[in-house]
Amino acid sequence: MKNGHGRWLAWIAGVVLLVGCGPADGEATRPGEPVEEESSPPGIPAEYLGEGEVESAAICCNVKCSGTWYGPFPSIKYDLCAKYGRYYCPQKKLTYQGHAWRSC
Repeated sequence: MKNGHGRWLAWIAGVVLLVGCGPADGEATRPGEPVEEESSPPGIPAEYLGEGEVESAAICCNVKCSGTWYGPFPSIKYDLCAKYGRYYCPQKKLTYQGHAWRSC
């Protein structure tokens, strides 16, 4: 029994090594085809984004305290804007009234 399992395992390992991993021949990138860059979002072409510039799609948290808007706060994550407003306004001895996402 022990030798039978060893042969079976060796056969499976041989098949895996022969087949290999990776894309099929039709899916491989051909030398003449351009490769798309993954650095920019699909909606904004790379030529419109300058090096070191922030995208126009970037949004920041803004907080309304006692009738006045404060911000932008670019380091605040999306789900935490309201919680940050509830913390920020009392620190300035103001009343929290709301939050909004606006362009930076």
